[in-house]
Amino acid sequence: MKMKNYNKLQQEYTYDAFISYSHTDSVWVKQFDDKVNSMGFELCLDAKDFIAGESIAENVINAIDSSRKVIFIITHDFLMNTWGAYEMEMTRMHAFQRGREDMVIIVVKDNITVSDMPEILKSIWFKTICIQWPKNDNLPYNTKEHFYEKMKISLQQNEKSTGNVVI
Repeated sequence: MKMKNYNKLQQEYTYDAFISYSHTDSVWVKQFDDKVNSMGFELCLDAKDFIAGESIAENVINAIDSSRKVIFIITHDFLMNTWGAYEMEMTRMHAFQRGREDMVIIVVKDNITVSDMPEILKSIWFKTICIQWPKNDNLPYNTKEHFYEKMKISLQQNEKSTGNVVI
């Protein structure tokens, strides 16, 4: 039944994105958070936003649910981290159940090939927004400024606006 002037309810999010990362990368992630925050985005980080006394698993699920996007910082240490695998699986299930397949942004920080990735990451690899951290600032479009411009564009995009985009 069609209803006159019906508008689908929009979800309100506390955060623009939840960052999933290895704690061995926490210094880089703090700098990343500071830079993205200076662009006007609010990121959810476990160190500053998780609620003491709640289980880590519950905090992760709440962070995913209250964020428009989830950013995975993919490093070799992240791939060895069991919590990283848990966060990827919870995000994948959440995206599927809620119809939010375009909520994932992958930042590949280390030199990692698709064949080195765990199956859960491979399953979402070609369906996500992927951004490579610059390795050589002398190459065109391979600068930190360009990286953060891509991040800004990715975070500004609303759900269902891009389909499968690889940057």
